[in-house]
Amino acid sequence: MRQYRGNTAEERRLERREKLLHAAARIFASRGFHNATVRAVCEEAGLTERYFYESFQNSEALFLALHRETSQRIIGIIRDVPVSADDPDTQMREMLGRFFNFFTTDPDDARMFAVEAVYISPVAREVCKSWRETLGQILLQVLNPGRSVTENIMSTAVARALLSIAVDWMEDGFSRPRSEILDAGMQLVSVLKKDRPEGNA
Repeated sequence: MRQYRGNTAEERRLERREKLLHAAARIFASRGFHNATVRAVCEEAGLTERYFYESFQNSEALFLALHRETSQRIIGIIRDVPVSADDPDTQMREMLGRFFNFFTTDPDDARMFAVEAVYISPVAREVCKSWRETLGQILLQVLNPGRSVTENIMSTAVARALLSIAVDWMEDGFSRPRSEILDAGMQLVSVLKKDRPEGNA
């Protein structure tokens, strides 16, 4: 395979793809998806439009790729918290802390992920729903160690509510103390604890 400046053609394509993703996060955050254009994203990335179409079919495809990458990053941050079956509340508080920190450290990606996504298309809404279901399952597993639990309406609703807390906090300029946000999150997820032994009515 031919190389240019030490990089293969595929490596260069992936580098351009990353530039477009980072540029899109900034453009979507500042303008909103429906006011963003392929040209604007390319100008922000310092690339021509032909390079856009080598990786993405259209703006929606770019948005979905960015959303999936952000989703995986958030889940990875949460899952990196050490498992503590003897103290699930401490583990959960650390997980929620990292979740809320994402909104303060990456506000552009956070706005795209939590605010813009639901207004893009039916496909984007399904991607968002799937992510909430995944988060709900993680919350259930952490709060009920050693038990067989599956994602349900309540766990998905709790995941949605956590996003709402984070978005309200972000749109309020993070004016409330982080501890207050964490306390609210912990109170919210507590409804997912299964206190009764399995098999009991």
